[in-house]
Amino acid sequence: MTEDTEIMEAVSEDTAQSVTEAATETVAESVPTVRTRAHSKPKKGLVGWLSRLSTPVRWTVIVSVIVAALLLVGVGADVAFSAGRVHPGVTVAGISVGGMTRADAVTAIDSGIQPLLERPVKVTVESSSWDVTADQVGASVDASALAETAYGIGRTGGFGGVIGSRITAWLGREDIAAIVTANEVLISTALGDIDADVSIPAVDASVEVSGTDVRLIADKDGQGVDHRVARELILKAFVMEDRDVELSLVPQTASISEEGARLAYEDALKMVSGPLKLVYDKKTWDVSAKTVGGWLAFRSAGATASAEASSGTLECYLDSAEVSATVVPLVKEVGKVAKDASFKVASGKVTIVPGEDGLGLNADDLADRLLVALTGTGERTAELPMQRVEPAITTDDAKAMGISTRLSTYTTSYSASNAPRVNNIHVLADALDGTLVAPGEVFSFNGSIGQRTAEKGYQEANAIVNGVLVPQLGGGICQMGTTVFNAVFFSGLPVVERHNHSLYISHYPKGRDATVSWGGPDFKFRNDTENWVLVATAYTSSTVTVSLYGTETGYKVTYDTGPFTNTVAYKVREIKDATLPKGTRVVDEKGVSGRTVVVTRKVTLNGKVVREDTFKSVYKASEEVVRVGTKETKPSTPSTSSP
Repeated sequence: MTEDTEIMEAVSEDTAQSVTEAATETVAESVPTVRTRAHSKPKKGLVGWLSRLSTPVRWTVIVSVIVAALLLVGVGADVAFSAGRVHPGVTVAGISVGGMTRADAVTAIDSGIQPLLERPVKVTVESSSWDVTADQVGASVDASALAETAYGIGRTGGFGGVIGSRITAWLGREDIAAIVTANEVLISTALGDIDADVSIPAVDASVEVSGTDVRLIADKDGQGVDHRVARELILKAFVMEDRDVELSLVPQTASISEEGARLAYEDALKMVSGPLKLVYDKKTWDVSAKTVGGWLAFRSAGATASAEASSGTLECYLDSAEVSATVVPLVKEVGKVAKDASFKVASGKVTIVPGEDGLGLNADDLADRLLVALTGTGERTAELPMQRVEPAITTDDAKAMGISTRLSTYTTSYSASNAPRVNNIHVLADALDGTLVAPGEVFSFNGSIGQRTAEKGYQEANAIVNGVLVPQLGGGICQMGTTVFNAVFFSGLPVVERHNHSLYISHYPKGRDATVSWGGPDFKFRNDTENWVLVATAYTSSTVTVSLYGTETGYKVTYDTGPFTNTVAYKVREIKDATLPKGTRVVDEKGVSGRTVVVTRKVTLNGKVVREDTFKSVYKASEEVVRVGTKETKPSTPSTSSP
């Protein structure tokens, strides 16, 4: 059964009920006029019923029935005519949609309103104006919802509602206003921009403190755009021919009045009314009233206070940063920095160096005590609230890390004569020593060491950059990178990232070098054990050692180093040198042949293979640079003796 069929049945039922009610009322009124005839036979059916009525009543009933029937036929014909379509005469924002299906109505509404949305609305405030576009505020119209509303005309409200709305529609008076919606963030931003150009912001009352001088600054009213009214007018204008919207500036009051700031003013006066004494144990420190004045700050009580606090008031509080700048240096005299538990290694064994508690300031308690001392009626004295401070790593924490066994160790050597390079290796070793890697964590060489800078103690030393040996800040880093890689290699822990040098370096283990640089290649490994891993370092003037400590893993490591393959001979570049005798050759840079080598590692646990790794190193060839002498030598002239 269709919606329009249901309407027709409802109208028929309503009409029949109306006729029945009219007839019943008429019969009731006509009862006194009925005359019975003893000798006539009564007629049956409708005719008999009508014949028993008085003539005026009979004609009233007949006319009522005829009118109702005609009305029923007319409404039925109207419903049938508009079945499945919007009732004729209905418009949406002046756009005719009568007689259309809902889908056609959606298309018509979109087509009719879109040109309006494409035109900007001109907003004027006093002498300033702006063109506001639909895109700028996210303005849009829901055509589907409007089409549904239009389709409902003449289909709701019972018999009277249906008849009334259909008659109104035929008369062309059923126009549905288009409702424009907007993106609230966009329209709020647009109105904020307009307001910023023309408004005179209200100024809250405030308190100014300079040393011990405290002043209460009165509030000032302002004026600005009423955003609620502006939003409504602008959105309505998008579907109107008149695109001009004039806005008036409305008064705006300050959020905090002078009366609302008075309590903060009085508190500030009290706080700077004299010096303050800080006490701890047998020590005392005097803080001048001027210094206290520098601690004072102000905020809206409504922004930070509890829900019970009234808005529109100002409160005076102590700026923690300013207080700390004064009090922290005093605490150093009586305080103590907590010391983390650490690990000490020697001869392959690791021991725990217990952590030590510190003594520090309870900042929250201090703020409360200072406020009481500065605003109360008692002595202006506050005792420093000191408390025990646990180290970040306690002795128990260190024990729970499970670091008890040396997993691996590796040592590389270098020339002790290159002082800058030796310095950098030692700085790097110190930075790495004591590094802790959590279970499952990936260690990053660059992430642990950070950028190599002169401020950290690094010096310029030769390093390979793009296949060329050049001076670089932090030269010697790769010595540490190679040493760490080999320690990890023999521990059996998984290697996540490793890069070989661009040139083959003979004093590193064949195929087991590792290059690192800040912002470039990195070396990474993962701690796949259930406990922590400690990276420990040691060095001499010519060697550096990296050891890994943790819980015994049971890993066994075997490896195979393949032969050099893909050998590429280096080229020789000769440079003529007029300062050298002809035929003399001096090698400035020794050439290095290119080559490839593969190292495989097998890690087993209880005889079962845990992992197999292949480390392939491809080294480039580096040309040899030779200076060749071109200087001609004059033949020696034999000496002659005089007669």
